[in-house]
Amino acid sequence: MTFFYLTLLLNCLAVCFNEAVANENNTANTKNRPPNILFILADDHRWDLLSRNSSQVQTPNLDALANDGVVFENAFVTTPICASSRISILTGLTERTHDFTFGRPPTGEKESSNIYPALLKSAGYSTGFVGKYEIKLSGEDDERFDYFKPLLQSKTNEWDGEQIPQTHYIRNLASEFIKQASKGDKPWVLAVNFWNPHAHDVDKVDQFHYPPEFEPMYSDVEIEKANVSDDTAFEALPDFLKTSMGRIRWEYRFATEEMYQRIVKRHYRAISSVDDAVGSLNELLKYLHLDDNTIIIYTGDNGYALNERQLAGKWFGWEEDLRVPLIIKDPRIPRHKEVSEIALNIDIAPTILDLAGVPIPSTYQGNSLIPLIGGEKVTEWRDEFFFEHMYQPKRAPIPPMYGLRTAHWKFVNFYKNDYLQLYDLENDPLETTNLAYEEKYQYLTNGLLQRANVYIEKYENARSEEVKSRKSFENTLLPN
Repeated sequence: MTFFYLTLLLNCLAVCFNEAVANENNTANTKNRPPNILFILADDHRWDLLSRNSSQVQTPNLDALANDGVVFENAFVTTPICASSRISILTGLTERTHDFTFGRPPTGEKESSNIYPALLKSAGYSTGFVGKYEIKLSGEDDERFDYFKPLLQSKTNEWDGEQIPQTHYIRNLASEFIKQASKGDKPWVLAVNFWNPHAHDVDKVDQFHYPPEFEPMYSDVEIEKANVSDDTAFEALPDFLKTSMGRIRWEYRFATEEMYQRIVKRHYRAISSVDDAVGSLNELLKYLHLDDNTIIIYTGDNGYALNERQLAGKWFGWEEDLRVPLIIKDPRIPRHKEVSEIALNIDIAPTILDLAGVPIPSTYQGNSLIPLIGGEKVTEWRDEFFFEHMYQPKRAPIPPMYGLRTAHWKFVNFYKNDYLQLYDLENDPLETTNLAYEEKYQYLTNGLLQRANVYIEKYENARSEEVKSRKSFENTLLPN
């Protein structure tokens, strides 16, 4: 009997020793190779709906990520709609250059071959994609992704023979890739694109869906009134905005106080469900001993109006449409930092390539954010950016626009409707007063219009030959 227990003890010690050696080897191998990169994209998550910015929304896992990482306080998208913004994230190009939105031809061959997953795959990375796709690229998916699980929006998906909430399903797919990739000898990059908190547009009653365990959240909370949401703000809008898709969707989201309270709470629950999934993935990285060499990036594909100006949706040029959260946690730089410089969705691709040590294509229009992440002082950075929305569907009244935002001013041109906007962001951050037609600001309005037109010409000239050869564009306008 004594011999039996002695043998058992020796076997246990051997197992423990082997596991310790394996963990030590894994740690050494991890430190000697490029970082893994986990890019998480939420749909319609605007910048202020994090609990670090809001007294009502609960996002403890994103807050923890922010506390350990770099928070970009002024992050924006160059196009406030899903498809175009997602192509901009992948290609580092503006919509004006890549020419992709709903109803347009697939992204060109050159642009598609230069998306960051394809370049990282060529550089030896294992690459994955899970979740919302809804875009078109040229070429084959296996040329850029080793693991590719695109999903249409649904309430549930089947996992191990059971229907589970889609947010959990996307989390499980991401976990599956990470577990598989952790067994290999390659660094990996994974894009996790959650559908939440995007509304289910065909469901005009409940709109937002989430795992059932989130139903009790916010039930005892009275949602605060949206900024700039009184009748005066709506009446000040031009008729084409009063009858736009933003107003049509407002009718079944926020038209009454009861409806507003109910729908915003559902939106918040959808955000909290994504936050929970982020926390689960972070815990998985720790469990697999990958957290010390995995960079996590979190952002949204565009903003979202929640009754501001008595409108819903995105598409326009106000802050609630353009501004998104952006958090980058690099465990190799374990410190919290808040960055005030302007960051854009077109900066994501060059940043990811730079983090991986892979050359950035000269055609990219965004910049690597690494200089802002580090400790050194950055003396030169953008102080303005061009934005636009070129989607012009026949089935829905969504007016196209373009504009320019500086630290002080915002200019918007609804060129098909002959309507301009000018806001003084320093003195009117909620954008309540349109100064574009006041005589005092005519010189400034015209100057910003001309500067925006310079960007249009610059970005159109940057199109590939394939894109330039297309017979028609959603927006061929170069205003006078």
